[in-house]
Amino acid sequence: KTTECTQRLQALSWEIAVRRGNCFSQALGIAVTSYLTSISDGGPGWRGYANTWLRHGYLITFEGLLSAVGKELGMIEDASVAVEMLRMVHVVLVPDDCVYGAVNKNESSRRRIPVPHSPYVRWVHLAHLSKKGSGSKSMYRLEIGLNQSYYQSRVPEPLKGGAAVRFFPVLYQMGVDIRQWGVNAGRNVTSQ
Repeated sequence: KTTECTQRLQALSWEIAVRRGNCFSQALGIAVTSYLTSISDGGPGWRGYANTWLRHGYLITFEGLLSAVGKELGMIEDASVAVEMLRMVHVVLVPDDCVYGAVNKNESSRRRIPVPHSPYVRWVHLAHLSKKGSGSKSMYRLEIGLNQSYYQSRVPEPLKGGAAVRFFPVLYQMGVDIRQWGVNAGRNVTSQ
């Protein structure tokens, strides 16, 4: 009985880890795209927000239109966890020849994931930074290697030199629960 329970627990733990990984990667992609768009020419990063992002974080909002009825509740829960996990991410923009956090350039380049079809983003690297102590949370540092000339001319000055900006995500859930409940109630009546 103990072995069977242990196997079920391990299978459930694996399923949860896979779901979290899938949802987190989607939320991270959306957050990074929003952030990079905000520092583009004329974006909020150039209008004085870069210093605010350094102090308080980059605000990113997600809006959900799912109901809390049936299978959609699981989607809301997955999104909620993924959005909350974004709080653990700090983004650092670096020129593509930079060697932050590595002992040497070879070590750093082995951990980078190339972005082959982008004219400006050369590579990305997500590093897990563990915090020590009681109640510690995992933290992640996402380094984005940018084309040298793009970095020098188009990244706002406060965001250069290894400045880390953390994400400050918010999820708004505006489901149509009463309508969905009516549909589900109607299905139950016709199936009886």
